[in-house]
Amino acid sequence: MTTRLSRLRRALADQGFSAALVTNLPNVRYLSGYTGTEGSLLVTVDHALFFTDSRYTVQAGIQVTPHGFEVVEFRKKFEEIGAYVQRLGIRSLGFEDEAMTVSFHKQLAGNLGDVKTVPLGNLATSLRVIKDAAEIAAIRKAVAVQERAMEKLLPMVVPGAVETHLAFELETEMRRLGATAFSFETIVGSGPRGAMPHGVASDKKVASGELVVLDWGCVVDGYCSDQTLTVSVGEPSDPDARKVYQIVLEAQRAGIGAVKPGMAMKAIDRVARDVIEAAGYGDRFGHGTGHSLGLEIHEEPRASMMGVGDAQVGMVFTVEPGIYLPGRFGVRLEDIVLVTENGAECLTTMSKQWRSTL
Repeated sequence: MTTRLSRLRRALADQGFSAALVTNLPNVRYLSGYTGTEGSLLVTVDHALFFTDSRYTVQAGIQVTPHGFEVVEFRKKFEEIGAYVQRLGIRSLGFEDEAMTVSFHKQLAGNLGDVKTVPLGNLATSLRVIKDAAEIAAIRKAVAVQERAMEKLLPMVVPGAVETHLAFELETEMRRLGATAFSFETIVGSGPRGAMPHGVASDKKVASGELVVLDWGCVVDGYCSDQTLTVSVGEPSDPDARKVYQIVLEAQRAGIGAVKPGMAMKAIDRVARDVIEAAGYGDRFGHGTGHSLGLEIHEEPRASMMGVGDAQVGMVFTVEPGIYLPGRFGVRLEDIVLVTENGAECLTTMSKQWRSTL
């Protein structure tokens, strides 16, 4: 964590900031180790202050002081932050404009006197793009939990199973195995509902011959996992199901194969997208090929048509192309990859070959 604080200070200096107020909780956690729900960091070249209320001062003392932060307990948050800013002689304060609400900024600015607020953009968030060994280990642990839970669930994906019941069983098992939360609301989309990329579980019953899209993830040690399988409940009733599945599988393999240091994120998306477009389903693949993940389930950079930057060693992101046919079915396959010096390592391990649950 101390190294992370040093990196923030270097980034601030490089971009001409003398001080920053970090309020986005994932960034607060990344920089200080704090896991509570109320906390802000005020960082200058010489000072690192952690502001919280009386509910969290003991916790903060345990979590953030070993990493160079002084805990300040407040009663009136912005008044006391403003007082410290002025006491330290700060004339220009960077703030996280991508996370702070207009209302909060108004309260902050109203307590700063003549101090100017300047948007930080993604300066703090960008520090999280490259994962260190501890972060990668946490993601691996989350993946292990989610995969063990899914192996237990798959025999339950049978005719008559209710989507919400399947989601409940899966989430319960992940909790039992050590997950502290879920990365997102579990997606179970059977038959026509599989054509909704984010079709969370409903009260629909699974029918024989349907494809079922299962997209799930959990949080372990603060880090998210994410994976998608599409399974068939017996022999598929739609004559195009196997063909479409194979196209998506080829697209996903191509996307993973394209991952290497220096490859543009939008080029990774293009490699996967080309396979689907060549098969005539380009208009049925509307989302990006992948997104980074870590303390949050959706982080930058993204492998998409609008992707920015190149893949770098230590980045972790998903590769998840899909084809969605409204009124019929959907297919999506998703793995998490770690960019290595030689290409990509899949952190997820479940086979993406065609499988039937019957």
